[in-house]
Amino acid sequence: MTFYSLDYLIHQNNLTNKVYLTLLVVALVAVSVGLTASFRHRFNMRYRDLTIIAFLTFLFFGGLTFTNLQNTQAQNLQQNEMATFAKAYASDQKVKKSTLAFNSTTMQDGMIAKEGKSFYQITLSKDQKSYSRTQVYLINNQVEVVK
Repeated sequence: MTFYSLDYLIHQNNLTNKVYLTLLVVALVAVSVGLTASFRHRFNMRYRDLTIIAFLTFLFFGGLTFTNLQNTQAQNLQQNEMATFAKAYASDQKVKKSTLAFNSTTMQDGMIAKEGKSFYQITLSKDQKSYSRTQVYLINNQVEVVK
């Protein structure tokens, strides 16, 4: 079973968005260079064709980035809520942050908190404003903590 440390929950980020944004900027630079070369060499069609290809690449990566950002916006919100919950949980239960880990990166009913060598099942209320915890025992004690 995989658990995620409090540091991981606080600092997790989405690498895919950064890659798409980088490719989008590179395509935009290629379009601007192509436009400059096209205007400088008006009778050479090669620059115009390369500019069109760069512009289509820019549109493609722009669409991918927009779609990816829309899809991950809700997930990022849930991950931020989980990080806030994990900080509050550590404070409420007076647990060292270095020994606390959860088996989920988003808030969900029935997730398991690892506090040192003890495990607790977290039951959330319907509005996710309160929780209760019950000590549980794992059948398979092989636990991996992602830091």
